[in-house]
Amino acid sequence: MRFSLLLFGLAAALSLSAGAAEKVTLKLGDVKGDRFISLRESGQLKDLPYDLKLTSFDSGAPVQEALNAGALDIGFTGDLPFLFVFAAGAPVKAVGAWQNNPDSIALLTRPDSGINSLKDLKGKQIAVNRGGWGHYLVLGLLERAGLQPSDVTLRFLGPVDGRAALASHAVDAWATWEPYVSSAEEVDKDVRVQEGGGKGILSGYSYALAREEALKDPVKRKAIADLMTRLARAQVWAAQHPQAFANALSTSLGFPPAIVARWIASAQIRPLNFTPQVADTLQKSADFFFNYRVLPKRIDVHQAFDYDLSAGANQVASEQGIK
Repeated sequence: MRFSLLLFGLAAALSLSAGAAEKVTLKLGDVKGDRFISLRESGQLKDLPYDLKLTSFDSGAPVQEALNAGALDIGFTGDLPFLFVFAAGAPVKAVGAWQNNPDSIALLTRPDSGINSLKDLKGKQIAVNRGGWGHYLVLGLLERAGLQPSDVTLRFLGPVDGRAALASHAVDAWATWEPYVSSAEEVDKDVRVQEGGGKGILSGYSYALAREEALKDPVKRKAIADLMTRLARAQVWAAQHPQAFANALSTSLGFPPAIVARWIASAQIRPLNFTPQVADTLQKSADFFFNYRVLPKRIDVHQAFDYDLSAGANQVASEQGIK
């Protein structure tokens, strides 16, 4: 009897040890931490069966760089930086997606710039982030106005330097995204160029990208799928509780409450059904950037998607009536 109890105790100890060994750490990269904060404030980080280590970045490009270098298992970023690291052979795949309001990405100018319509951009200097939403937006807006890229001078600057360049009159306009749009409008009194939003040009999609190395690990793969479901729930919570989310985001990031409230109202972030239709949309962006010689080669993005981890997140989106 005693021997049986000892065997039972040993088996239980081994089981606990194996369970402890299975609890892995996911290294997550986020842009400005807003998705992480929605996860935290919505309660979705409670009772995680894995550990989550966050690193926050100012934009999507450094998230991609960290993923490519192996410093992250999963990263949250906009769609366009993804194209460049994929074209360069980075070992990453998209495992989930969500949408921002395309008009929350906008071309801003000073009230005294003389830019009252898109045609007024001719001969102007415009700050954009190379290969990102701002760059894509400006190329699309030039097409909309019947202008060529050669009709303007593009200055490739990050969001902080772009804002400073517009304020100092070093450029005439600046293409950016939230929360920089709301901050520039609220603090600098910059204005949106008429018809200068991303609707009809940009998808507004953002992605969760995972390293293939992490996806080959069954335990990490399960953890990533769980995180995708929790993120979708958190995004629904944030949309349903904008004031609570704005308060938490303001405190965590040190942004003024009025700016954060405008940011949330403008972005309208919502989960998506992660299906091959999402890849089709990204393919259009890849072809657009290649045609303008921004992307160095033509690529097929469809092989860079893994849909098998999104069942839970898709169910959350479906429950919200999102197709």
